[in-house]
Amino acid sequence: MTKQEPCTSYAIFALLTATLGSFLFGFQTAVISGALSFLEKEFAMSSSGEGIAVSIILLGAIFGVVFAGKIADCYGRKKAILLPSILFTLGTVIVCSSGGLYSFMVGRFITGLAVGLISMTAPLYIAEIAPARLRGAFVCVHQLVVTMGILSAYLVNYAFADEASWRSMFMVGLIPSVLQFFLLLMVCESPSWLFSQGLKEKADLALQKLRGNTSSHMHHLPPVISANYKEKQTLASLFSKPKIRYVLIIGIVLNMFQQITGINTVIYYAPKIFAEAGFQTVDIAILAAIGLGIINVLSTGLSVWLIDRMGRRKLLFLGLSGMLVSLQLLAVVLFLKNEHTAALSVVALMGYIAFFAIGIGPVTFVLISEIYPLKIRGRAMGLAATSNWIFNFALSLVFLDLMKLMGSSGVFELFAVLTLACLVFVYYCIPETKGKSLEEIEAGLQ
Repeated sequence: MTKQEPCTSYAIFALLTATLGSFLFGFQTAVISGALSFLEKEFAMSSSGEGIAVSIILLGAIFGVVFAGKIADCYGRKKAILLPSILFTLGTVIVCSSGGLYSFMVGRFITGLAVGLISMTAPLYIAEIAPARLRGAFVCVHQLVVTMGILSAYLVNYAFADEASWRSMFMVGLIPSVLQFFLLLMVCESPSWLFSQGLKEKADLALQKLRGNTSSHMHHLPPVISANYKEKQTLASLFSKPKIRYVLIIGIVLNMFQQITGINTVIYYAPKIFAEAGFQTVDIAILAAIGLGIINVLSTGLSVWLIDRMGRRKLLFLGLSGMLVSLQLLAVVLFLKNEHTAALSVVALMGYIAFFAIGIGPVTFVLISEIYPLKIRGRAMGLAATSNWIFNFALSLVFLDLMKLMGSSGVFELFAVLTLACLVFVYYCIPETKGKSLEEIEAGLQ
């Protein structure tokens, strides 16, 4: 067990600066949910067109995350966070000034590049600046701020719903993107990355800012870790090592399950799901979605408090079990479709969101920021996150068509079955990393 390391106010500042990108991740992916009805009318979109309007940002995210690991490993974690802040600003400007569907799609694709980049680089940077005893909570803050971005998107949607001003909804995203760009100029690079590049003095200086005037733990790395820093390693070569191949597969599969159990279809299409359940007007459906956003934030906040106390596996079991019960209830409620459907669907969806936010939502990001060796951490996380965005994109693209084909009840029954499969996967495959330093975790993989 690593001795307890102090945490300075500078470390908190660096954490909050990095998570402005996390806020934009949540805001930009969710803001489409309230704007969709107005976009549908302005651009005369079919249901397939709506699916493309929602999922184009996810396609951009796939391309963004594919390059995120290489950028983070070659140019540093800080630059890999600075780039998406620029792309968020550019994409939003194009969306807000778009005169047709084509330019709107281009802007959303650029925004998606930023989302993909930040989805991997923010938790990577945060994990490497955090003390071991607080690393789970630090990385969970990334997911907490994502949920705050989602809730803010719902609130902005509601504020501008009466005016039918979808451009104003998107324009709000300019504020955090510009702010983050300037704040990033004042934060340090990841000490781990600096050390891996042979910049030991800069690594020590960064650690002093993050931990105070204490001795750098970099001086006391186990020999096997120090050797690995000097050894050039690639993802391809590491696939030949059974233990590392195992954790690479764990990251890919866990990210797949995070998406195919349905979370982002609920986030993106919440107003439409509520309309299906019986809510009659767009603003009422958006207001119901705000309730989901509040539950999401509060439950993720609870996960921040629990993750370094309970551990990763226990939180996954708790969250997935609650998701399974909630999805089964929702499937039954939507199948019955009586006068109580609308109210009961809110209860079931709130339960589903709450347990996702306690378990697999934040824990996935924590685990993939911990289990990979430093030399390939960026690329390995990028590979895992690519799985996340591919399945996110695919499911969001076909969700409305699935609703027509299987019915809303059938779709959520499918999500329940997939959640059960994820529980089995966690039981047999997921390791516990609570309280271990990143170096200790890496040493265990040799």
